[in-house]
Amino acid sequence: MKTKARKDSIRKRRKIEEKYSWDRMNDAEEERKSHSNRAIIATLVVIGIFFTYMVKLYEVQVSSYEYYSTKSDSNRIKIRPVPAARGKIFDRNGKVIAKNISTFDLIVKKELIKNKEEFLEKASRIIKLDSNQKKNIINQFKNRRLKDITLLEDVTMDEYSKISVDKHILPEIELSVKSRRSYTHPYVTAHVLGYIGKVSDSDIESEVVKIQEGMVEIGKLGIERFYQNILAGESGFEKLETDAFGEVIRTLETKEPRRGDDIYLTIDLNLQKFVYKKMKNKEGSVIVMNPNNGEILAFVSAPGYNINLFTKSISNKDYNKLLQDKRKPMINRAINGQYPPASTIKPFIGLIALDEGIINSKKFVSCSGAYKLANHKRPFKCWKKEGHGPADLSYAITQSCDVFFYRVSELIGIDIISENLYKYGFGQKTYIDLYNESIGLIPDRAWKRKKLQQPWYPGETLNVGIGQGYFLSTPIQLTLATASIATAGQTYTPHLFLRSQDSKTGDFINYEAEDNKFITPNVDHDSLDIVHHAMWRVSNERGVGTASRLKKIGNIEIAGKTGTAQVYSQDAEKGQSSKKILQDHALFISYAPFENPEIVVTVIVEHGGGGSSTAAPIARDTIEYYMENKKTVVSNNE
Repeated sequence: MKTKARKDSIRKRRKIEEKYSWDRMNDAEEERKSHSNRAIIATLVVIGIFFTYMVKLYEVQVSSYEYYSTKSDSNRIKIRPVPAARGKIFDRNGKVIAKNISTFDLIVKKELIKNKEEFLEKASRIIKLDSNQKKNIINQFKNRRLKDITLLEDVTMDEYSKISVDKHILPEIELSVKSRRSYTHPYVTAHVLGYIGKVSDSDIESEVVKIQEGMVEIGKLGIERFYQNILAGESGFEKLETDAFGEVIRTLETKEPRRGDDIYLTIDLNLQKFVYKKMKNKEGSVIVMNPNNGEILAFVSAPGYNINLFTKSISNKDYNKLLQDKRKPMINRAINGQYPPASTIKPFIGLIALDEGIINSKKFVSCSGAYKLANHKRPFKCWKKEGHGPADLSYAITQSCDVFFYRVSELIGIDIISENLYKYGFGQKTYIDLYNESIGLIPDRAWKRKKLQQPWYPGETLNVGIGQGYFLSTPIQLTLATASIATAGQTYTPHLFLRSQDSKTGDFINYEAEDNKFITPNVDHDSLDIVHHAMWRVSNERGVGTASRLKKIGNIEIAGKTGTAQVYSQDAEKGQSSKKILQDHALFISYAPFENPEIVVTVIVEHGGGGSSTAAPIARDTIEYYMENKKTVVSNNE
């Protein structure tokens, strides 16, 4: 029994051992399979990574080599624009009136500045910066076109030596040589040349100027603006290799900038200075033009201002001083001053009346000192209280009889007057080579209805007939209109550009006056001759002409017309006026010599009183100076 029980026990134990042994064999097999699967997955992952790496390597080395090579170079190579030096500006005889001078500026490369606030704090410890200077530096940060931050301009070596003591505070600062614009006669030529300044967003959006890479300054006004693309030249560049810290290792390539072309103006500097001196302590304008080609020999708007203030960052104090100046020096009165033409318009009203057949040379109007308009309560007075008696057109121009032109204007009517004044250049741009020219105003029915929502009244036609009322013209318009009488209807576009010279080849490009010649339409030469001789009488018929008291210039005879424009002042209305503000504007249009006109001279003196007493003598002296020095003035074309 014991033996049998023992055998059963052994048999059961063996069954159990066989069972567990089989389970262990299964676990090992599964573990081997698991290891195999993981190895396969790992292999696939490695193969995938390797394949991706090879694809990327192929892309970098082959298919996109140019892109990644350029991107790599951009981290290693910097392109630094080199601005071109600006072209010079000369007068007609080769005298420099705008040039470039070398100065030193204290700068910091914008790319080296990591923290603006920290930079400003350090800079303030080295240099005394006021609030305006700090504001200017902040604005430079905002200007994306600027590569350098300018801390100080026109730094002397003594100043830099003192700054160098604390250079360890801001080691990034450096002294840079800069080319700065300089004007030889800033006040005298202010409104001819204009000035240059930093490139602004509006400049970038402009359709008339070309902004180049690296360009930080641009013409803002005057000739500097109008001929910006000629004066600017072409920027160059430096290709620099840098290290990981941005420090320059070497220069790889250089392209030299091409200096801007030089420009010669029609202005005669000596005549310009003479005229400006004549306008000293006055406000107004004087224009001297050759009617035979449109060349402007003198172009003065008084007062002028120091345009050299703008060649570097003008201070707020200086700028506000200019803006607040009661004499308004920054207004270019020659093209933007809009004045009633007063009696200087009478020759043109006479021409319109002759051409329209309203009058002839023998038509007389009786002047008793006033003109009564039907259905109008008050009479329209003549400047001469006792009247001029019977007056034809020639005598009416010579004596500037208001009553004659009241009557003639009533007969012509505002519609014909306004339509015909355009052909003499009024109410439109003359297209002189300066931007922002004003167009003046020739009032008519449509204008008044649109502007004031009022009908046109007959009395307003009479005011227009003597150059008053709503009528406004600019000095340059009067100059062009006067030229049309001097040259019997043949006029040229007024211009300041004479020629340019290529800075590389030395070749000249001349202004072609014949391409800008115009014939005043529908003007009868007999009518022009009548007015032409009437204007001679103004200056030469003793005791009759309103400007006949002028001192004679040898055997040179002047033709002209005086004007005295009544002034309406809001300041006067408010009781804030002075006697000067209440004075009339003085005007005089003229040309000489009478038989063969060489120059037209237009003078307007604001609040100058009478045209014969204030404006005419300035014109007379200008003509005398020209005649005595004309060999020098016209030498450029010899």
